[in-house]
Amino acid sequence: MPKDRAGLTQRMTTWLQQHGISEEHKILVGVSGGNDSLVLAECLYRCGHPIEVAHVNYQLRGSESDGDADHVRAWCTARDVPHHELRAEMTGDPEGVQSEARRIRYRWFGTLQAALQASLESPVYIATAHHSDDQAETVLLHLLRSADPLALAGMRSLDPVSRLIRPFLEESREALEEQAADWELHPREDSSNQKPDYLRNRLRHEVLPLLESLRPGTGRHLTRVASRLQPLATASRLAVNAAVLRCIKEHGSSFELDLHAWSTEPLQMEVLYQLCRQFKISSKAAPEIVSLTRSGVDSGARFESVACTVTREKTRLIWKPQLPSS
Repeated sequence: MPKDRAGLTQRMTTWLQQHGISEEHKILVGVSGGNDSLVLAECLYRCGHPIEVAHVNYQLRGSESDGDADHVRAWCTARDVPHHELRAEMTGDPEGVQSEARRIRYRWFGTLQAALQASLESPVYIATAHHSDDQAETVLLHLLRSADPLALAGMRSLDPVSRLIRPFLEESREALEEQAADWELHPREDSSNQKPDYLRNRLRHEVLPLLESLRPGTGRHLTRVASRLQPLATASRLAVNAAVLRCIKEHGSSFELDLHAWSTEPLQMEVLYQLCRQFKISSKAAPEIVSLTRSGVDSGARFESVACTVTREKTRLIWKPQLPSS
């Protein structure tokens, strides 16, 4: 197919150029068979960019899942695009189906990426079709359940370490649906996207429409806020890491928090939260640990969790992992 330089494909070409991704760099596209990922693959194909497609069949919806796989395979065959497929075995992760599927998907994408890079001897990027509506949902999800305020920066359009790209973060779901119809892609619809037992689905179908009715443009506003927060989040993480180095000493698997140095840190609570994450302590327990830092607390006072013990020793807090029971 000759290169298509109109509309979405033109914006894609510009985006790739701005991010230093040339036609010498292959892109591995994650394609579910749904609207957004099919449009992403078709757009890159129409740009004339070298791509390969990766599809995961989670086998959760029986013949519907197999139909998705067949649809992706047919799209690749019609365009002579290399195709990879994984039939995943779900184990019932306690964090939920979506978390397990995400881990399986990205682990496999990384394996494919490494194999392609070894054979091509050049960078290979992984592309997903997250768009601006997904970004707005992600910001709301983190606002509701994340203990890390920096998570409100949402998804990044480019991760230079993993070479994961999300070129559609400024495109809306509606625009991608219109493009799919224009290109006659006939995407598959995942019935699980309608299930109200997933929090993201309720945000998508109930909360965001309500917010849009109260203040039109809310979704775009959330996406812009996330974009502005990203450099701030990066700078904040660097500042917290520097503070950690100033007031924490590592001794094997244990950590020592110097309370004199810690008390002068403007981001002292973020240092504490970072230690909590390190030892898998809920952020809700932070106030109890803060109480150990106050003057007048006797040595030997402690906080205990399943994973960790935090003990006051004069002007220090000693963080130690719990030894496994015999």
